[in-house]
Amino acid sequence: MGDAPTKDDSIAKEDRMARALMLVASNSNDAHRIGEFNDWYSLHIQELLQVEGIISATRWQASPHQLLPDGIGIEGRPFLALYEIECDDVEAVRDRVRDSSNDRTHSDLLELEPLPITLFFEHVGEWKA
Repeated sequence: MGDAPTKDDSIAKEDRMARALMLVASNSNDAHRIGEFNDWYSLHIQELLQVEGIISATRWQASPHQLLPDGIGIEGRPFLALYEIECDDVEAVRDRVRDSSNDRTHSDLLELEPLPITLFFEHVGEWKA
């Protein structure tokens, strides 16, 4: 059996800061310049970490081993940036990300056809093995 809950464990859910994720799926438009694209993206992430509410970021590349139905895929967006958010208002963080876009460094290597996809997900639960 586990230990009894501590005072911190019993804080009401509504008293905790909201947790969310922002996922951005994107691609480089030049397969020969992926290193440059990744260098730019590292700078881009550092700039996004300055947005109030974004507390961490990781980047991922799609594995060739997927569980997708036939005809469903990531459609030209093999890179994923995952941003962890802690805030009281996810909509406000989204607005700060959007409104500060012109203040960040941009790259001509970012594929715009198809456009990157940005999605926000709000935390609903957590389980560990």
